[in-house]
Amino acid sequence: MKHQPSKTLQLLGLKHTGKSSLGRLWAARHGWEFFDLDTLLEVQAGGKRTSRQVYVDEGKQGFQRYETEAAFRISSRLGQGRAVLAWGGGTVTNPEAVEVLRTAGVLVVLSDSVDVLYERILRGGRPAFLSAEHPREDFQRLYSERTALLEALTPHRLDLTGATLDEGMDRLQRLWNTLPSRGNL
Repeated sequence: MKHQPSKTLQLLGLKHTGKSSLGRLWAARHGWEFFDLDTLLEVQAGGKRTSRQVYVDEGKQGFQRYETEAAFRISSRLGQGRAVLAWGGGTVTNPEAVEVLRTAGVLVVLSDSVDVLYERILRGGRPAFLSAEHPREDFQRLYSERTALLEALTPHRLDLTGATLDEGMDRLQRLWNTLPSRGNL
């Protein structure tokens, strides 16, 4: 049986690695659909709260329940046409959502330096998953744990350290061009 090329690119990574920005740009340049799992989660949770507020209001368990429901809803659409899905920064810690999404296309892990990501995250205020007492230490631990989980999912990695959005797009295009399962643009 001949291998069918993937019609879906999934961008994984920690919060603020550029998954949504790069995914939107990829979709616009290639005429693909773009989906953001955090946005889909917000809709699943009633459409009146941000994903950050859902986490604050309902805790990790409630948040992951909505995330899994959003993953189920989008998974059926991913194989229907060319699409990009940006995972949430913590999706990798949700085994049910990972199981639903992991085989629906090419997974690429985006990365950046721990210092850059920490700075970007704090620009929006301290998120609920970082303690008020030791936010930097919490983030360093989270960075290490999630990076290990992400790297276990796929061999496809894209380092965006120091890259502008256009440079990140060029790097992603070069990586995509090397993948045997990518299909033609």
